[in-house]
Amino acid sequence: MDKTMKFIQEKLTPVANFFGQQRHFAALQKGIMTTISFILVSAIFMIVANPPVTPDLVAQGGFWSIFSGWLNFATTYKTIILVPFNMTMGMISVIAAFSIAYHLSNSYKMSALNNGLTALILFFIAAAPANYYKLADKTTVSAIDMTYLGSAGLFTAILVSIISVEITRFCQRKNITIKMPDGIPPFLSEMFASLIPLAINIFVFFGGNIIISSFNPSLSIPSLIETILRIPIAGVDSVPGALFVCFFILACWCVGVHGMMVTMPLTTPISIAAFASNAALFANGQDPIFHPIFMTLAIAFVGGTGNTLPLVVLCLRAKSKQLKVFGKAAIVPSIFRISEPVIFGAPIMFNPILMIPFIVGGMFSAIAFWLACTWGALTSPYLLISGTFPIFINDFLKALDYRYLIFLIFLIVVLFFIWYPFFVIYDKQLLEKEKEIKMKEAAKV
Repeated sequence: MDKTMKFIQEKLTPVANFFGQQRHFAALQKGIMTTISFILVSAIFMIVANPPVTPDLVAQGGFWSIFSGWLNFATTYKTIILVPFNMTMGMISVIAAFSIAYHLSNSYKMSALNNGLTALILFFIAAAPANYYKLADKTTVSAIDMTYLGSAGLFTAILVSIISVEITRFCQRKNITIKMPDGIPPFLSEMFASLIPLAINIFVFFGGNIIISSFNPSLSIPSLIETILRIPIAGVDSVPGALFVCFFILACWCVGVHGMMVTMPLTTPISIAAFASNAALFANGQDPIFHPIFMTLAIAFVGGTGNTLPLVVLCLRAKSKQLKVFGKAAIVPSIFRISEPVIFGAPIMFNPILMIPFIVGGMFSAIAFWLACTWGALTSPYLLISGTFPIFINDFLKALDYRYLIFLIFLIVVLFFIWYPFFVIYDKQLLEKEKEIKMKEAAKV
């Protein structure tokens, strides 16, 4: 363990320092971490809207009947309960577009508010332009498509925020702005100075969407990005293919792309067919068989995508205040397999130290699940269960096999060892930064 930690510290710390000091990556991390409070609040409403039972379980009576009131309430008012979720997690890319541009422009000593608002508007133009729709009663409404306003549009938000700030900065450096005479109030000067850069930015992103849609009306900037990213993962119905999909999903999250959303059009039909096939086998008294696509389930067994619950538990004993506070805030969402607070809040995204255990732990889980099922240690899944069911219950319900509980305990133990050395190094880095900040504050006093 000491050798491993020494290797991590010697090889990864310089990379982590580069990511932390390079202004674009620093802005990304700060911008993404700005979203964490919205994500944590949204997780509460998601949990309330998805009780840890199914109607069939409640109908059986016994222990599960204690959830009947919660299930009835959630079923009746689900659309209302999810309104705060839709306006927080469902708008997370909008928040990120503003905050990333805000922090990046701040590092350039530019107007952070103007550039943040510019990026926000440009993101709407690129990802969710308002259109007019005719309803069945012949009336016309103006509406936007929210598909890419949530985490599915995060990569687009990153690109828009960085590119828009750089275009504005280029215009300012080259004096491609409207200059007002002396004596004009500063806010008016800033407003007129931003007009030409704003027009150029709109031309780039609005024009980009028009050019893309002229070739294919169904595509836009974010959907084109998704289409391009899907090309490498065409063969998902084999063990190597499924393993590559698992790696692809995890790697995408590390750079701000919602891996599940990218792969879903390819993996969902295969997953549904695999569950249906196994359900038919089980109904006929035969053993379900393992389909390679089931490996994508295992990367989210323990705490959501990347199996991040062990990291959150470790954070509860962290020496740095940042990780200790984060651990307390993220523990409940992690138990309910909601990993966005960890990916955005630790953060794992654009963090070279935590990226490695995130990917390695996920891949280990996928391979271990494949081996356990093919060797007969676990029953292959045959019940398609969706929702934010907590760990243990979620995976037990997919096969009604108590051995899943043992397998998950084994997985958690192994994942603790995978996460631990990286957690220690990262915690130490944050602690040193916190000490430096205290010393600087003390010096000012």
